[in-house]
Amino acid sequence: MAMLDTAAAERTSFRLPRWLFVACGFMAITALLFWPWLQQLSSALIGPPEDNMQDLWNSWHAATASNWHDLFFTRQLRWPEGTSLAYHSFAWPQVAAVAVLAKFLGSDFATILTLQNLTLLASFPLSAMTMFALARHLLGDVEGRDLAACVAGFVFAFNPWHVAQVMHHTHVATIEFLPLFVLFYLRGQDGRFRWLAGAAALMALNALACWYYFFYALYFMAFHLLALRIRDGAWPRRRTFAAPVICTLGATLLLLPWLIPMLLSASGVTVRYLGGNVYVADPAAWLAFPPTHALAFLGEPLYARLTGNAWEDAVYLGLANLALLAWALRRKPGKPLLHYALGGMTFFAILAAGETLHIAGTVTPLALPDLVLDRLPFFANVRTPARAMVFVYLFLGLGLAQACVMARRRSWLPFLLVLMLLDFIPLRLTATPVSCPTGLDVIAHDASSAAVLDLPLGYENGNAAMMLSACHGHPIVQGETARKMGPTLLDRLELKDLAAQKRQLTAAGVKYVVLHRGKLFRPDGDFSGYSHVYRMVSDSGEMTVFRVY
Repeated sequence: MAMLDTAAAERTSFRLPRWLFVACGFMAITALLFWPWLQQLSSALIGPPEDNMQDLWNSWHAATASNWHDLFFTRQLRWPEGTSLAYHSFAWPQVAAVAVLAKFLGSDFATILTLQNLTLLASFPLSAMTMFALARHLLGDVEGRDLAACVAGFVFAFNPWHVAQVMHHTHVATIEFLPLFVLFYLRGQDGRFRWLAGAAALMALNALACWYYFFYALYFMAFHLLALRIRDGAWPRRRTFAAPVICTLGATLLLLPWLIPMLLSASGVTVRYLGGNVYVADPAAWLAFPPTHALAFLGEPLYARLTGNAWEDAVYLGLANLALLAWALRRKPGKPLLHYALGGMTFFAILAAGETLHIAGTVTPLALPDLVLDRLPFFANVRTPARAMVFVYLFLGLGLAQACVMARRRSWLPFLLVLMLLDFIPLRLTATPVSCPTGLDVIAHDASSAAVLDLPLGYENGNAAMMLSACHGHPIVQGETARKMGPTLLDRLELKDLAAQKRQLTAAGVKYVVLHRGKLFRPDGDFSGYSHVYRMVSDSGEMTVFRVY
């Protein structure tokens, strides 16, 4: 396992020509694979209408916030009480990039939509490049390492799980900083402070991208200590044991401006969100073709039985990838990186499997470590265990890089690499056409601070209302956040007695009611009585706008 002795590994090279060449290659692959999305950057939101509409509001809110306090608490949602955003699913590096670019390009709806889509697509070449750097470093000075590291980058960045997350969750799709964290942490194992300081900063940055990744970083450090224990037959020396402590404390210190509002806003909140044994990585799905695969019809029967939803279930590892790993395992000794990678895949696959093992959708009684983790304070908030697959793909990339080096002189390797590429080509890429409806112009032109009630209600409708609020800029009564922090007008809103509802809305400063009938909204309820109680100010095929007062 000499590969894991990073003190003896070569210094990481950042020579521009090689990195520029590889970066251009990954950008070209991104353009080729996702050309349908590139063609409609300013007219359609990547993915089907779901949480991605909430993510678009996140970018708009960050770009138009008047000060940093608006990023921790807002009355733009859940008017009039407002809501804490401390637990909200901001992908902070991504929304920061959008906010900076919006200062130069503008913050109108079409521009924010374009920036949202571009920052999502950027996660593919960026994560491929950072994985390339990690794999190249761990391979050491061996023949064929550049090609092998490119394979690792491709598998980590363009796997079906990442494609699915890009279509649904910006924060989960922001994976480009994870390989850098691993690289810096491994370089700092001998106690070199500058690398550990960098690892702590990257651990914090990953947490700001998706707070799940803070926990996954902890789990990685625990796995690495275990791997060293197995390699050496004894626990690492004191300096190595101190590395995860230093890294965690440093990251926590950097995150205090974020953690303190989280702790303060959570005071008195007792809601426990479920999902630890629902949104899991089913081992059968490792081999089943996901919805974006050319052979997806073969995987449909299994996907119909899995718990959770299709995008969290998309954990396909690739048959060609697994075939190459199986071949490499049968070769002669001297492949420590491959063993390390397989150990990491196993470790995180167990975490991703949830509280109890699921087999082809059947929940077995076999308890897994997540059953304990889901009952620990703070750790219990990691309620979608399947997202730990991000580290399974990271270790899969490392294992394949080692296997490619081992097979570099085999005549069949180019053919297998083509199969690996074809196996991960995504098809049926969904996008949601969005624009600002003209029916909202009357609200957008209202200079007052009046709020808006969007109907019908419901989670999906709340996401759509959030997105469309970027068209008029007024606060809304609805609004979905990652965690409900307290009761608001929405919870006590009268829905049957419209006269009483009108009094509620008037007292709360809600000036408009919008009845949506567009494709983004799901019908829910009878709203025929609204025209008798409220004055209609505009009507179109997709919405009717009423004035309350």
